[in-house]
Amino acid sequence: MKNKETIILNNDIVNRTLQATGFPKLNDMQKQMLETAVSGPDCLLLSPTGSGKTLAFLLPLWQMIETRPETERILVVVPARELAEQIADVWQRLHTDRRVICCYGGHDLRTEARDLDSPPAWSLLVGTPGRLLDHAERGHFSPEAITRLVLDEYDKILELGFEEEMKALVGKLSSVRQRILTSATHNMPIAPWLGMKNWKQIEYGMRDTDSEAPDTVRPKFTFRLVKSPVADKLETLRDLLCTLEDGAKAIVFSNYRESSERIAHFLTDHGIACALYHGGLEQPQRDKAMIRFRNQSIRVLVSTDLASRGLDIPEVDYIIHYHLPSSEEAYTHRNGRTARAGAEGSVCFILGPDEELPAYVDEKPIWFNLRPRKWQGAEWETIYIGRGKREKISRADVLGFFTRNGGIDGSMIGRIDVLDHCAFCAMRAEVADEVLSKVRGLKIKGEKTHYLKITES
Repeated sequence: MKNKETIILNNDIVNRTLQATGFPKLNDMQKQMLETAVSGPDCLLLSPTGSGKTLAFLLPLWQMIETRPETERILVVVPARELAEQIADVWQRLHTDRRVICCYGGHDLRTEARDLDSPPAWSLLVGTPGRLLDHAERGHFSPEAITRLVLDEYDKILELGFEEEMKALVGKLSSVRQRILTSATHNMPIAPWLGMKNWKQIEYGMRDTDSEAPDTVRPKFTFRLVKSPVADKLETLRDLLCTLEDGAKAIVFSNYRESSERIAHFLTDHGIACALYHGGLEQPQRDKAMIRFRNQSIRVLVSTDLASRGLDIPEVDYIIHYHLPSSEEAYTHRNGRTARAGAEGSVCFILGPDEELPAYVDEKPIWFNLRPRKWQGAEWETIYIGRGKREKISRADVLGFFTRNGGIDGSMIGRIDVLDHCAFCAMRAEVADEVLSKVRGLKIKGEKTHYLKITES
């Protein structure tokens, strides 16, 4: 076995990580997590959303796997499907050559079972508690082979009521040498059944924390206040969105599913294209909404607090509290969708005639002078392709297909998301219709399929 110093000083892995993620360097939290985790103790990582926690625990895990590729099997448990997919996506972008498998409810159980059993052997298994427990009880993977356990957003796992599933799952993991917990919340109970002993705590950028390292990634917020003259805030929201600078991306948070739907319908009827996201939607609907928001073909996402955690949404400029958050914790996690990884972001409150800011909002917002203009649509469109991973379609296949057959270069193509049986490609709006007319009826990797522009909100 390599010694601790050899593992920590594996600069090749660090450099490859930086190159793959586009970051100029690791932040102090990631550096400390790397140095602490590879030395073996259990770890509790407390840091706000957007500070780079995913990379902070994946990087030391990668170094451990490279050191002991035949024996290390790592289980990462998350509270939601979207977070599982995010972690798997980050791992794949690192180009580690070590296989990752993602398991969650709503995905085909038999397909996951085949993936778990097919070569090459996986090194990283990411999933939600209930689905992982189901696979373990069915014998689809060997719990005793797991050497390291990560509970990402451990506080959210408890909040959502997964403690019994987690307790049963952890009880089957007889060979775990290290446990890593992450959270964006203070003062959560560490369950005794986790077996955490003499853990090291790493804390950066938390609210009301005085001790911070110089290079801590701390959110940079501008707080703004808008007063609605009537209790129904829809017209004020519309004016606020039409005041934002062209190209700005915003998440509008509501406390209820029905309210989110009403807001989305109102905005759409008034020419503001938006995506709707809440727990009452089918998973494919939520996936499509998030894909369109991430790839910038939609600039407004209307959501309940479901979108406040467990999602990697780059470059969100504005958080709009249409309804005031139900708690300080909800407030913190909503705001955590912007000002990520050192970027700046704005937090806007829309107050009705009889509303005041909650006591836990200790910031002093400035008044937002609304000067609405005509809404400017997005510069991108989303193209649906009716083939995906299971048909051996990759991002490179999609890019090559459209550039070769559509008469465009790669600058006209944006983010490409490949799911199990379909793919979505962001394309510049000014060329989308012409490209679709050229590729209609053509085969991708020898198979005919549909190519459609997604237009509904």
